[in-house]
Amino acid sequence: MNRLTFEKLRDLPDKEIRDDIFFKKENTNTLSFDNIRVHNSMGIDLLLNGKYKPDIPSIRFNFYVRGKGPICRIEVNSSIHKDSGRTHKHSLQKESCPRQNLPYAEPRDDLKEKNAEQIWEIICNQSKIKHQGTFLASDG
Repeated sequence: MNRLTFEKLRDLPDKEIRDDIFFKKENTNTLSFDNIRVHNSMGIDLLLNGKYKPDIPSIRFNFYVRGKGPICRIEVNSSIHKDSGRTHKHSLQKESCPRQNLPYAEPRDDLKEKNAEQIWEIICNQSKIKHQGTFLASDG
């Protein structure tokens, strides 16, 4: 995927998630979900996975194209990424980015001090994603 296609997909107003998103226990400290389809009129096989570590708290949302790799990842209170800090967004800048695990990042200070549900709402609004289902960031 090139940057132009990424931007077209990012700016597409009809993206939709129809499934519920429930973080389930992955191990002692981590909750996760995987393979949530993001429907879109471009027909791109776009999926979402996520990890949540409530003890830190740290959360990650990773958008990826099946067979290509990640195209956008938002990390809040995660590992420090160069000058972008612990809360940042990785996005596709070059066609090689998915193969290199999205090496470019930009700070996302607007997501600091927010809970998982607030972060998800911001991501959906900014990405023009309509989430039809439930979002639950707990193992309950």
